[in-house]
Amino acid sequence: MQKCLVVDDDRGMLDMLAQCVTDLGYEPITAEDGDQAFSAFRQHHPVLVISDIHMPNRNGLLLLKDIKEDDPTVPIILITGWMHYKAALNTASPRPDALLEKPFALDQLRKTIADLRVESSAA
Repeated sequence: MQKCLVVDDDRGMLDMLAQCVTDLGYEPITAEDGDQAFSAFRQHHPVLVISDIHMPNRNGLLLLKDIKEDDPTVPIILITGWMHYKAALNTASPRPDALLEKPFALDQLRKTIADLRVESSAA
């Protein structure tokens, strides 16, 4: 089963995202902050990363940069309820593969993952 790293400091959102990727055929690897996430990324080598931007101990923008330096091929979906980050993402390098604004429907997340053509073992 392909692994998906899911990162959010809100436990309810983290659980919901993990269940969504499980339903899509991925094994979720979860982390509640950026430091845990980068460690989990290096340990588990997921094929997809879904991360909140605003979180402690390494925000999603720094996590994006670190992961893309480690493996530029891994698709990263950033999510945020703080859309002031959108301006920073327009000039950020690297850029995320997708950005979702909270609140979003799970169907929107599923479509975003499908559009990135990330293969799960259920595909």
